[in-house]
Amino acid sequence: MASTSREDASGKLLSPKIRSAKLLEVLNSLEDESTKEKETIFISPPDNATGDFTDEDSGDEDGHKGGNLPGSMLHAAVVSEGSDTGEDNEELELQPARKKQKKIAEPRRVWTKRDIRPDFVSWSASDPHIEYLKSQELSPVGLFELFFDEGTINFIVNETNRYAWQKNVNLGLTAQELKCVLGILILSGYISYPRRRMFWETSPDSHHHLVADAIRRDRFELIFSYLHFADNNELDESDRFAKVRPLIILMNQNFQKHAPLEEYYSFGESMCEYFGHRGSKQLHKGKPIRFGYKIWCGTTSRGYLVWFEPSQGTLFTKPEKDIDLGGSMVIRFVDALQERGCLPYHIFFDKVFTSVKLMSILRERGVKATGTVHEYMTERCPLKDPKDFKKMKKGSFDYKVDESEEIIVCRWHDSSVIDVCSNAVGIEPVKLTNRYSSASKTRAQVYQPSLVRLYNEKMGGVARMDQNISKYKVKIRGMKWYSSFIGYIIDVALNNAWQLHRICSEETQVDLLAFRRYVACVYLESNADTSSQGRRSRRLETESRFDMIGHWIIHQNKRTRCALCHSQTNTRCEKCQKGVHAKCFREYHIK
Repeated sequence: MASTSREDASGKLLSPKIRSAKLLEVLNSLEDESTKEKETIFISPPDNATGDFTDEDSGDEDGHKGGNLPGSMLHAAVVSEGSDTGEDNEELELQPARKKQKKIAEPRRVWTKRDIRPDFVSWSASDPHIEYLKSQELSPVGLFELFFDEGTINFIVNETNRYAWQKNVNLGLTAQELKCVLGILILSGYISYPRRRMFWETSPDSHHHLVADAIRRDRFELIFSYLHFADNNELDESDRFAKVRPLIILMNQNFQKHAPLEEYYSFGESMCEYFGHRGSKQLHKGKPIRFGYKIWCGTTSRGYLVWFEPSQGTLFTKPEKDIDLGGSMVIRFVDALQERGCLPYHIFFDKVFTSVKLMSILRERGVKATGTVHEYMTERCPLKDPKDFKKMKKGSFDYKVDESEEIIVCRWHDSSVIDVCSNAVGIEPVKLTNRYSSASKTRAQVYQPSLVRLYNEKMGGVARMDQNISKYKVKIRGMKWYSSFIGYIIDVALNNAWQLHRICSEETQVDLLAFRRYVACVYLESNADTSSQGRRSRRLETESRFDMIGHWIIHQNKRTRCALCHSQTNTRCEKCQKGVHAKCFREYHIK
């Protein structure tokens, strides 16, 4: 950058001149060969990132080329350093140049060739909340509504009605209708059409009577177009996800409230697929989902999402002192975990987050951590050179321990050379493991240090969650930029509910597809059109009553007639929405 330093009348050094222009002007100026002055330019974000215009995408997702910039970007404000026009001199006041502060050098770590001697307490915590959920014997709908509970549903209803009223539309959305909309979104994960309106078509090849009987097409489209999750008059302009921030807070609270209390957790990155023009979209090469929102996720080792936060980059998120943005997100996840008590949790993450400094901070907070690490983040740990390591046989390893803080760095030769760092697990016991050899095309036994083995066993909770979501993820999306993010939250809530189902229902477990189908059917059938009750009842008897899938007996406050013996009962089948005694339950569902 060719910025010109200037002095005032007293001889004090002044900072470079800064002025704003339009991107279109700058591009035209750069193409003008007569301009000799060099400048450094960057596009500033919009002054108000939370205005009404952010509800909609900037255009069609398909076929957009990077070279054709939209008008909103061409007319965006651009800041350039180094210009010195007389016109701007009158408008801007020169500020004294800031002196760079010298960074205080930290003392170099002393590395020793020995095993780690951790001083953490052993894990002995129990989980009374899971025992309580087991005693409740909740159905799939009951488990899902632990997260989309009555408070969350009413909040979405109120904000949606408020937004519609601001647009001069009397929507009159109810909680029952919202659940019906959720049921259609869930159903689209395993039954999808090229166009969502095909659910209501009368053609025999596409008509879906469960959806058509539950809600009219135009009513669904109207509700879906006005779905809203925040008050536009109270948005935080510094938050690029202000439109969905209240929902993120509510879901994080519910996820943490019902999370299984475990020792081992995984932290990593998840991707929410999105191809629009929103500024928070990122490109990740080598990922199953390349375009979309990056989401920081903390999960259990089985894939239950405990805490999440959409990434906004360093422009909107300030990292913690002395660590990068990824390490700061790990600290925030630890804060969420320790709200349930300062227990010796053990967190696993990959080299995107790991550093010796982060291990030191977590050790001070009583949290164990293990992760792969880049060589340049090991603070000059003197291990054998990776080039020499590749010439050694598989299973070879080298390690060093920081004397002052008991942090170990281990270099292990597998199919490639990897570095693993930990503040809680050491080398011993070293065990043999089977690894594939590309040279001999066979599997051979090699030595594996303890921290590498534990990392392979417990790391991967985020990947398991992503795998579950990708199988039957919500396919319906709208024009609003956050519609795909809402689908992601629904998928995550269903994944968490299914994880609790696997823990609480050890004898009568169902797979993820059957679990989602049950929730969708209950929400849609409970909102079916009452004007065609006779036709609907005959359909339920032939299709739902005898399918032997997901029928649960639940308590009801109002006594009704039993569908089999016709006497009074205070229990009913949640799926069939019919009163039935416990003694009649099995006979009623068998042909």
